[in-house]
Amino acid sequence: MKKLNLLALSAMAMSVGALSGCSKADYTIGVLLPVRHEALQLAEKGFVEALKEAGLVEGKDFAIKEKNADGDEAALNSLAKDLVSSCDMTLGTGTGASQSLQSAAKDGGSVKPILFTAVTDPEGAKLVDNVDHRSANITGASDAQPVAEQIALIKDIIPEVDKIGVIYSQNEQNSVVQKDQVKAIGLMLGIEVVEKGVSEVSEISPAAEALAATSGLDAIYVPTDNKIAANMNAINQACNSNHVLAMCGEFGEVETGGHISFSFDYEMLGKETGKLAYEIIKNGKTAAELPVQFMTKTNCEIRYSSKNLAASGIELPESVKNRAKDISLK
Repeated sequence: MKKLNLLALSAMAMSVGALSGCSKADYTIGVLLPVRHEALQLAEKGFVEALKEAGLVEGKDFAIKEKNADGDEAALNSLAKDLVSSCDMTLGTGTGASQSLQSAAKDGGSVKPILFTAVTDPEGAKLVDNVDHRSANITGASDAQPVAEQIALIKDIIPEVDKIGVIYSQNEQNSVVQKDQVKAIGLMLGIEVVEKGVSEVSEISPAAEALAATSGLDAIYVPTDNKIAANMNAINQACNSNHVLAMCGEFGEVETGGHISFSFDYEMLGKETGKLAYEIIKNGKTAAELPVQFMTKTNCEIRYSSKNLAASGIELPESVKNRAKDISLK
């Protein structure tokens, strides 16, 4: 009887061990967030959805291990090291997170694949040498915005516009790139561009208020800037009190306080990144074999918030409303 009991216990232990082995996902993907805001969360959601739509099962074929620096830029490096060492693949959401993963991999001698999403200028950020031909273990999807079309939309709303502001994070490379684009486009169109850079979250509110209160300013351009996107209430308050238009780099910023944007859905952007991950996981591709993906103007549409515009006392022309979607009507 004792022998039978021992055999039964042994069989049960083997069965439990087998079950626990089955419950462990085949592929662990580490996701690094610099801060939690709508655009980055949508990109992560789209990434996971793309893997599921391709037939992979979360919890079996892949598992997500997420780390959020919660706005603490110093924490990005330590979180990146943990993810690179413990995961089969990593995903950086935004430029800073992606750069931290890249540095952690280099420092640790890792050649495991790294993907990025929501990175404005992958070459400028030194994530890749060339968006088409790479030799490294990193690729992804860019959220480069149609800045020229966004500035043109300001002119559609305010035909007599002659001065716009741009608020940006001085220590976010993606934000600096967009600020420079706005300045260059403004120069071509004869529009004066007033810039206001910030380094810390505490600087956003006073900088936005000072910018919005600039004499003769018609609009503020808000880049796809993680720090500012997570603090759009400051932009909302400044624009409301000064009756200034807030042209946003992406839709999430409109949802959380801005007025209007011509952009694409970040869930769609995340899906493009997820497709790259699938090629690596299931088809044995290397990151170097997969070109960086870019969204196009055909992926873009105009979305605005009638609620936020009303609070600022701004009325859109019918010609703009007729080709736009009001997110306040959700």
